[in-house]
Amino acid sequence: MGWIEGFGNQALAVGALLAGVPLLIHIFNRQRHAPMPWAGMQFVMAAYKKTRRRSQLENLLLLLLRMAVVALLALALSRPFTSSDNPLAKLTEERRNLVLVLDSSASTGYRKDVETVYERIVTRAREMVSTLDGERGDRVRLITAAATPQLLSWRSPEDALSLLTTLTEPSDEGLDLYAALVEVRRFAEEDAAGAEDSAMEVCLLTDSQRRSFDQLKIEGTASATAESLDAERATSPVATHPLDRLVELGVEVLVLDLGSLQAMPANLGISSVRVVGTMLGPGMPTELGVTVQNHGPNLAASIRLALFVDGERQPSRLIEIPARGETEEVFSVVFPSTGYHVVEARLDGDSLAIDDSRSELIFVPPPIRTLIVNGDPKPEIDEDETGYLRAILEPLKGDGFQTEFAPFEPVVIGPEALGFDDLGLESYDVVFLANLESVPQRVVLKLESFVASGGSLIFSLGDRVIPEGYNARLWSSDGTGLLPAELLRRVEVRNRRESYFRAATIDGEHPALRFFADDRWRPLFCEVPIYAFVSSVPHDDARVLARLDDDGESPLLIERAYDRGRVYLWNTSIDKDWTRLPESPRSLIPFIHELLRDAGQSRAPKRSIAVGQNISIEVDHFPRNPKVYRPDGVGRNLDGDALDLGRGMWLLPELPQADKSGLWRIELENETLAYSVQFDALEGDLARLNANELADIHPALVPLVPTGDDGDTDGDHRNRSGELWRGFAKFCLAALILESLWASFIGRRRRWQS
Repeated sequence: MGWIEGFGNQALAVGALLAGVPLLIHIFNRQRHAPMPWAGMQFVMAAYKKTRRRSQLENLLLLLLRMAVVALLALALSRPFTSSDNPLAKLTEERRNLVLVLDSSASTGYRKDVETVYERIVTRAREMVSTLDGERGDRVRLITAAATPQLLSWRSPEDALSLLTTLTEPSDEGLDLYAALVEVRRFAEEDAAGAEDSAMEVCLLTDSQRRSFDQLKIEGTASATAESLDAERATSPVATHPLDRLVELGVEVLVLDLGSLQAMPANLGISSVRVVGTMLGPGMPTELGVTVQNHGPNLAASIRLALFVDGERQPSRLIEIPARGETEEVFSVVFPSTGYHVVEARLDGDSLAIDDSRSELIFVPPPIRTLIVNGDPKPEIDEDETGYLRAILEPLKGDGFQTEFAPFEPVVIGPEALGFDDLGLESYDVVFLANLESVPQRVVLKLESFVASGGSLIFSLGDRVIPEGYNARLWSSDGTGLLPAELLRRVEVRNRRESYFRAATIDGEHPALRFFADDRWRPLFCEVPIYAFVSSVPHDDARVLARLDDDGESPLLIERAYDRGRVYLWNTSIDKDWTRLPESPRSLIPFIHELLRDAGQSRAPKRSIAVGQNISIEVDHFPRNPKVYRPDGVGRNLDGDALDLGRGMWLLPELPQADKSGLWRIELENETLAYSVQFDALEGDLARLNANELADIHPALVPLVPTGDDGDTDGDHRNRSGELWRGFAKFCLAALILESLWASFIGRRRRWQS
């Protein structure tokens, strides 16, 4: 047994000891029979002595053959194995079970000389599969690994070779190595079939991108990306890490590095195209920021950056990016009309083409249609509840001059007009309720339908508001009410000359208050005196955007999503009786403008998604014969029926998953829509692991470093194990045949002698 290194099933290996049972029976039977002399025995003993030695040898050989049958059968079933340099290696099972994991992430599109890393990976995989023999029983599993591993082939090498010819380019996704290893672990457990070890061979062909392997080493232990780990825990809360489990099964993951020879290959990439500042509208200058990253170790100088707006080239720039740094270049453009516009930034091509361009759909908003419901109208502007509000939304009307584009289109009505049947709320983006005494139930139903369909509703309180009446019709603890908070009571300072409340904290990340997040402008909001407010308790899923400095840190501005729309609650008033905000134009103008822009643009869904995501698109007419085109020009009809959303809006049939970065187009009968699919900018960082760093991540990862340009490795470093079960099975069959022949021969000869 010294030459046998282990058993696939150790419990069955113990069965070899059963071979000693016949010998034990023979020994015990001899001890139980005591000789008894009798007269006729002397003739029998005389004849027996003549054939005793021959008979003993014949019986001993028969016993040994039967013991060998039992022992060899038990050993065959226990699946013994040994290394290739062992004297018993000639008896090993030669059938191979190979798992090839092909890194098909976007980074493998890096071009080395005349071919990409991905092409080298596919070529090397083809060479490895060609060494297998399907008739011998060799089996290969072929996996392409990107964001989601895909099993392409799981049977014969011939099937794998056929599929390899179809792999021409990598995906546009990053590599989720943890998810790929989960699949490998599953295959290894199936191969072991409940035993302690698996004879499966695993090879990962990759570019050794550091980013892909960093997900496996957190605080020196094997870990995973949050997405992969959460997905696995959903199916198995106590799942063993795949690398740890592979070690238990005796399986190594051989990592063949086919990437660049440089530890940090040079590469430039565009990481974002965004609107800088506020998008005012068509005809108004808009600043677009294009961020370019330098993933290489050296300064990149005189790099040409071009910008295209709806296909029209803007003046290009020469930029400079520091090593391992980034820079943002700002372009000033003027969009001629409202709606979505295609903006594309391009760099001169380099070795990784996918991140040299980036498309973005920029939405230029139309005027925000705002319905203002004045709950306390007065003839004088400084006394009227919405007087200051109208003034800042229509600053130039009445002066004999009107700007070419006005960002807001306000309409002011009284509370009674809100209930008119001919008032169509669907024609507005925002409804602003200013100090209404009450909201009738039929109006509540209209407002709920308006917000649920995507509109925005703003509550501004005041002295006419009765909290109990608002709560009765607009608040619900289960979230079905419009109010984002339960109103409690009016709180007011005792002496307005001696004290007042102020905004103590604001959410500077929210678009409505982002202007005041700058320390220069923060006092314009946070130092404005507030003399009265209505205390409230926000709903659990509401977002408090600003809080006061009173003892209870009461909410001042609250936001909450309601179905497809949003609701805001301004817990004080826009009247000077409650706050000095209306008397400070530098405070009121940016606050109201930014609040209405954020609320009014909620109906403009983003037309940019990441690779691998899905998007839903709405149109304002019934779509006929919609067809979608990928960035490479391949088109297909959209299956299914459009969904009627009401308000004259239709949801297009389900669009295919975005598996390609770039600009996608949807062709309808009378128009063309577009949406952009964004490549993960971090995938452009091609920094690589060396062999020592890879080996330090986990014992199951074993590096194989190519020794030359042909992709050959430095030899098979492993002492590959092979199974001996087939050899033992053959010996068992031979022993069984010999035992049968020998027993038959002995029986016939002894019958003849007798």
